[in-house]
Amino acid sequence: MSDFTAIFEEIEAINPALHGYLQRADVRLWTRVHFPGERWFPERREDARSQPITLTRGVEKLLYGRVTAARDLTVQRIDDHHTEVKYGSSSESLNVVNLVERKCTCRRFEREILPCVHAIAAAEYNNVCRISLCSPYYNSAYLVSAYTESVLPADSAQPVPEIVANQPCLPPSIRQQSGRPKKNMMKSALEVALNKKRLRKEHTCSRCRQSGHNAKTCLM
Repeated sequence: MSDFTAIFEEIEAINPALHGYLQRADVRLWTRVHFPGERWFPERREDARSQPITLTRGVEKLLYGRVTAARDLTVQRIDDHHTEVKYGSSSESLNVVNLVERKCTCRRFEREILPCVHAIAAAEYNNVCRISLCSPYYNSAYLVSAYTESVLPADSAQPVPEIVANQPCLPPSIRQQSGRPKKNMMKSALEVALNKKRLRKEHTCSRCRQSGHNAKTCLM
C-alpha cells in the first residue's frame, strides 16, 4: 500500500489530469493492492473449463437478450445475400443485413464481430445458426487457451534488465477529435424507433396558408 500511495502521489504531481482519470476509473478495478478478490489463474482456468456452452457465458447472455428483441422485428428477403429488417412498419428503423459478409447497416455487426439484433432476426428467417456468425474469439475454447500457460512468481534473484528498468512508461498520446464532443450516447435504429415518436406535420391551406382546412374548403 505504501508503494502504491507514493507512486500515485508522484503521478498527481506530474499529471493531475491523469491522476483524476485514474481515480474516477476506480482503483479497485486496476490495482492489485486495492482489488477485493483474488487474481488466481488456476481458478479462472477451471471456471473456463467448466463452461459446457460453445460461447462464453457473457456472450451467451448478450445474444439471449438480442434474440428476445429480434422477435419484434419484421424480416423480408431482398436477394440471396441481403435481408431487410425493420421494426414494425416504420421506415426509420430499416436496416439491411448481409449474412455472407457479416455486415449490417447499423454497423454493430462489423464492430463487435457478433450478430446484432437485426442479424439475428435475419439469421432465424434464413435458417442460419447465429453461433456461426460469431467470431471464434468468443468461443469457450479460446477462453480456456488464455489460461493454459502458467504464471510463475517473480524471481527476486533474477535482476531486471537495465533496458527495462531505465525505460520510462508514459501515458499514451491522445489526439482530441475535431468538433464539439458528444454528450449523449448514439442510439441504435431500434432504440430510435422505440423511443422516438414521429411528429405529424400539420397541414396548411395552399391558398391562405392557414391550418385546419385545405384549398377546397377555404372561404377565400
